Parts: sequence; C-alpha cells; structure tokens
Amino acid sequence: MNFKNFLISVVLFILAILVVGRNLKKPFIGLHDWNGARYGNIARNYVRYGFFTTRFAQVENSGEAVPSDFRYYTHWQPLLPILISVSYRFFGINEWATRLIPLLATAGAIVTLYFIGRTMFDWRVGVGASILALATPMIRYFGKNPVHEPLALFFALLAFLGASLVIKKKKGGWFLIYLGTTLTFLTNWSGVFLVLALTVVLFKEIKKVKLLNIWLLGISLVGLHFLHTLVVTGSAFGGGFLEAALQRTSMGGTAALTPFGFFEFLDRLRLWSFSLFTVSLLLFSFLGSVLLFRKGRKDTKKVFLGLLIWGGLYPLSLPNAAFIHNYFIYGLIGFISLSASFAALSLFKNRFYTVAFLILLTAAVWFERGAFLLALENGRVDSLAVEIGKEINNKVPFGESVLVKPYEFAASRLPHLSFYSDKKIVLTANSGYNWEVEVKNNGSYSLLPRER
Repeated sequence: MNFKNFLISVVLFILAILVVGRNLKKPFIGLHDWNGARYGNIARNYVRYGFFTTRFAQVENSGEAVPSDFRYYTHWQPLLPILISVSYRFFGINEWATRLIPLLATAGAIVTLYFIGRTMFDWRVGVGASILALATPMIRYFGKNPVHEPLALFFALLAFLGASLVIKKKKGGWFLIYLGTTLTFLTNWSGVFLVLALTVVLFKEIKKVKLLNIWLLGISLVGLHFLHTLVVTGSAFGGGFLEAALQRTSMGGTAALTPFGFFEFLDRLRLWSFSLFTVSLLLFSFLGSVLLFRKGRKDTKKVFLGLLIWGGLYPLSLPNAAFIHNYFIYGLIGFISLSASFAALSLFKNRFYTVAFLILLTAAVWFERGAFLLALENGRVDSLAVEIGKEINNKVPFGESVLVKPYEFAASRLPHLSFYSDKKIVLTANSGYNWEVEVKNNGSYSLLPRER
C-alpha cells in the first residue's frame, strides 16, 4: 500500500464513520431495531456468564439464570454478539456500544470496495463505488444496525478482494480469501454462497485443489456450527433450527411466516431495491453491467458475477425472510455500487466532466429517498416496550421475574423487554413471577407487585 492508497483509505473510513454513525445512542426503537435489543441481550450474557459458561452459545435469557435454564439461539452463527460483547467490556452495555460493531464493519466494507475497484479497474472506480454505496439509504440506515448483514458484507468483500489479488497475481490474496470466508461463515449462512461465488471467480485462474480447499473450509465451518449446536442443546438441529429454516425459505403454506406468491416476492424485492438503493443508482448499475459484460475483461466480468451471485442468492434462498426484512438484500450493494461507478466513469474521457458527473450522481442517490430515510431515522417502533423495559429495570429487584401481558404484546416485544429490563420476563400466568405488567389498548400500562 502506497501513501496515496493509505490516505484514501483513511478518508473513506472516517467519512463512513461520520455518515453512518449518526444517532448511535438512539434507543432501539427504529425499523428492525429489535436486532440490537436481541443481540445486545445475548452479548450481555457473554459478559455476565463468560464464554466458557455459555460455551460460546447465544444465551437468550434475561435477568438472573442458571446454566441449566439457558435458552439457546441457534438459527445463526454467534460471531456478531461475541464481537458486541467485546465492545461491552470496553465501553459498557448500551446502544452505541452495540451499534459500534456493525458501524466499524460498514466502514471497513467501504474501504474494501475501494480496493476491489482499484484492483480490477483503477482508483477512480474504487472511490466512486465507495462514495455511491455510502450515499444509499441502505448503508446510511442499516449500516449500523446490529444484525449480521453489515458484518457479512465486510467479510465477504475481503474474500472478493483476495480473489481479485489472486487474479492479478498479487500478494496477500489467499490470506484474504481464507480470512473473509471463515469470518463470513462465522457470521451467517451467506458463506455458502460466497464459496459458490469464489468458485465462479477463480475456476479457471487457479489449480482445482485450491478451490477444493475453499469448499472443505466451508463444509468444515458448517459442520462446526451443527456440532456446536449438538454440544449445547443435545441435538444438531436444536433450538428450533429446522422450523426456523423452513419458515425463512418458504413462500407459502403453513410453514411460512407470511404467505405470498412468486410475483408478490419479485415486487417486494423491487420495492426494497428502489427504496434503499435508489432508482438513480440502479439505473447506472444496469448501464454499467451492460457495458461491463459486453466490453469488459474476462477477469473483471467474473469478479462482478461473483459479487452478484453472493449478494443475490442469499435473499433468494430465504424468500420469506427477505420479504419481511428489507436489509436481506444488503449484500447487493457491492455489485451495484461498483457497476454504477464503472458506468459513470465510462461516459466521459475528460477528468473534470467525470468528477462532476460522479458528484451529481452521488447527490441524486443521497437526496432521492431523503424523506424515506428521515422517516426511518425518526421511527419510534416499539418505543412503548423500551419504556416498559426501563421501568422494570428501575423498580424490580434483580433476580425477580415479571409477567407481561397481554401475551401478544410481550411475545412480539420480548427482545426489547429483555434487553432494557435485564429481568426475567414471563409470558404466561402459570409460570412463577413476582411482578406484573398489564398493557392497555390505549398504550398505557401498570407495573405492580403480584397479588399474594
């Protein structure tokens, strides 16, 4: 890395922190902010009980619990809450320390995008891709959301950067491939599609035995997850893994969380894409893709195709989850921003016009969905649950339990109630409890000791 690359990297990293890092201290009351409450609660249990007592498993209990009563979350890999727990040890248990981990991952992804663009094209394409990605509502809102996708994007981009370096016969490529692949598999299931994408990118570039090593690494990490689940739950698919997988992969039928048809699914993806990536960016991404696949070099085409495979197959493989959670298309930002940057810099030969046009495109992406982004940032979803959780934390002694009713409210807001109360939350009256919260239809509630 020469001084120019170092300086650009530092500027992009700081810019990403400043742009995405707004409202870090905001309570978990925005759209899909329940992720912060859920994984924050799991991370607190890592701090409270330690990695060895929890056996690195994701314990969802709140308040006081003994290991024999631990409830384990096994649907996703545990790296996200483990990293959040490290943040908690340094900065305390709070919202901004929870969001710090995805924020750092997003800043890393922005820098890595630059290096991929620089490696496959030149530094201008890399800078353009980073700036365009940073201007999207997707990155500006979900880039600090404590969920798996920001981490997985950063780690997968490291692997793609490694593949780009291998193609260009430069040093460090294989280290980044193995590092990025390992961390992606320890974060979420998109690692499966990363292995497939890397195979497409590198198939004719390297010896097949090296591709086999990548597949063996992926298979080993998948096996490690199920072995870990077996150890902590007594079953390789314990913790409701199969039921959750069926719900997330189903479009309809009794297994689906939200039944819908194929064309409804496609329309929902269109809505998510237009809202979070913006129409402006998507149009130039399409133009860049056409230009690239018609006139681009073979090695560049393969890298772009790999980015599309990884970012696209993940939400397509989990249609019910993607239908509900708009951030499941988060991984497409790599392909979209790089291809759009390539298009913007292919239109003009004059450097001044190129820079001016790129600035205009970035401004269009930044402002196009400004009202939508503002609504996301000012959202107050589940603010009542946060308020109740804080009052429970202040009034109920540690070690005592609280019944929250009605059941529908408590079950749907359990992550918020658990994180903010740090007390055992009971959902049914036939369980032992010391306090009771009743939430009224008008939004009022009462917290009282249990009648003896």
